[in-house]
Amino acid sequence: MFKGVDFTILQGQSVKSAMDQIPTFRPEGKTPANAQTLIDAVVTSQTTFLNKSTTLDLARGELQESVDALHVACTQVYPIMKGTYRSDAGTLQAINRLPVSDRTARETLARGEAIQALWTQLPNPPGSATAFKAWDTMDLVAFVAIITTAKTKQNGMAAIDQEYQLAQGDLHEQTETLEDFVTTALIIGRAQFLPGTPEREVIDAIPTEPAQPSPGQAEITVATSPAPGLVHLEFVCNNATKFDVLRKGPGEADFSVVATDLVANVYDASVPPGSYQFKVIGKNSQGSGPESDIATVVVG
Repeated sequence: MFKGVDFTILQGQSVKSAMDQIPTFRPEGKTPANAQTLIDAVVTSQTTFLNKSTTLDLARGELQESVDALHVACTQVYPIMKGTYRSDAGTLQAINRLPVSDRTARETLARGEAIQALWTQLPNPPGSATAFKAWDTMDLVAFVAIITTAKTKQNGMAAIDQEYQLAQGDLHEQTETLEDFVTTALIIGRAQFLPGTPEREVIDAIPTEPAQPSPGQAEITVATSPAPGLVHLEFVCNNATKFDVLRKGPGEADFSVVATDLVANVYDASVPPGSYQFKVIGKNSQGSGPESDIATVVVG
């Protein structure tokens, strides 16, 4: 998402720069200051959206942490409760009806609340004059506190998510407004200034497509000899539009290029028997990426 927004900001800045350089270039009657206002609105909205996105991510993490803590407490308390009341048939029957599986936050909360509801009605354990306590620091109050924390985190998610959605909507709106202005400015500029004029050169310098990322490191995914005297390679590379293949044959000290600017990500060749090493390089308009790791093919 941010790559698209960043490019729109870059276009807006380029249009504003063209307006600064060409006093008669005032698309839709806007001034450079008006253009800057549109750019600033996107930048501000983008910052707000990023902050809301971070807040949402943190809230999700805190919710998961609190739900995990409740899940652990449930799995600890339940068997202790069963063991404590094993000789009390009526109470044990009620304990056995408690849910014992929870895979979602909602199920974990429901499980915790079911244990809480039963806990409040438990008689004192057999032979004890005090209320049930799982261990010294885990009484009913401590257990309820864990539930309350998880419920508070869950209840707060709705407002945080709504703020995130509003920020996202505002960013889309501001970005679309700037995109519309850039598109209109390009149409007006190309119509207003003829090719070959200095003004048109400035207009034509405004980017219309995002710069292509440089290729990543190529990877040879298949390197085989499907038949005597044959080599078959397959390879991939992020952002590459063509490939070079390098080979080092038996007795050769260095790699040499055996194929250039392959559009397909496949290489087939006939070679004499022996052990061969291959490397592949991905390329695009930005240049060449890192060489792949070496792949060895033994040809019969």
